[in-house]
Amino acid sequence: MAAPAAPASAKRRRYAVSREAGLVALIAASVAAASIGYPESFPTFQNFAAILRNLALDGILASGMMLLLVSGVFDLSIGGTFSLAGIVAGWLLKQGGLPVPAAIAGALGVATLCGFINGFVVAKVRVNALITTLGTMQIYAGVAVLVGGPGISFLPASFSRLGQTEFLGLQSPVWLMALVVSLFQFLLARTRFFRQYYYVGGNPRAARLCGMNVARLHIAAFTIMGFLAGLAGVTFAARLGTSVSIAGAGAELRIITAVILGGASLAGGRGTVWGALIGVVFIALINNIMIIARISSYWQSIIIGLVLVLAVAMDHFLRPRS
Repeated sequence: MAAPAAPASAKRRRYAVSREAGLVALIAASVAAASIGYPESFPTFQNFAAILRNLALDGILASGMMLLLVSGVFDLSIGGTFSLAGIVAGWLLKQGGLPVPAAIAGALGVATLCGFINGFVVAKVRVNALITTLGTMQIYAGVAVLVGGPGISFLPASFSRLGQTEFLGLQSPVWLMALVVSLFQFLLARTRFFRQYYYVGGNPRAARLCGMNVARLHIAAFTIMGFLAGLAGVTFAARLGTSVSIAGAGAELRIITAVILGGASLAGGRGTVWGALIGVVFIALINNIMIIARISSYWQSIIIGLVLVLAVAMDHFLRPRS
């Protein structure tokens, strides 16, 4: 049976488009204001390349998080999985003596297993996603510290080169992000299997009555999220040439903030990967402007937290009612 179109009314689709368009306009206004306020440091190719480099891994994570939020769940353990994957790759390279491809495969395998565990506990054991991933966040982050201590440095040049190679002035993580975002935008928008996630998030009971295996879909989404978190963690370790045990700390709230800003909803059933990328760009841009303006890191955390609260409140009050 062919999957029908996503369960969104024309009004909801217009709302999602307006959210994305409004955020793009806000990004353009921020760029213009920062260019006027800091003409020597902000509007340069080097700075824009740095913004893209810093948001690249968040874009990869946001692709998976959008898939989860569309299906009505989310994952708070991505920071721990991110850190653990980088540490496992470093440990396999230095202590295990494995070649680069094998070490990367091992790290991605561990991260994918972490995602599968999350999905199994949520879908089969039926533990709330918030409680499940809050717990596994601590477990994965703790294992990363146990395995790697503060970190594993001086990784092989053949590994580091994967994250440091440049093309057209942009490092390889930026191109990797472009590939992942394009792929997941296509999957969510055009493929039968992934379109089911909109139904699962919009009305899980109706999805089950239509014959969709909701548990299987949730397990698959969490597993994909684990893989993408591992991919981002390994890429980050390659870019630095060092595996850092706390590299992913705080990533989960930053990504959820960006994805909700980009049009997703905690209620599920709505969002696009392009919208998630727009949200990531906005968060990275605001961070860059705050750094140039020499705003304290404490205030930066407060501002990003306020953005998250405002984004959720905006989604609640402006979301079209069925």
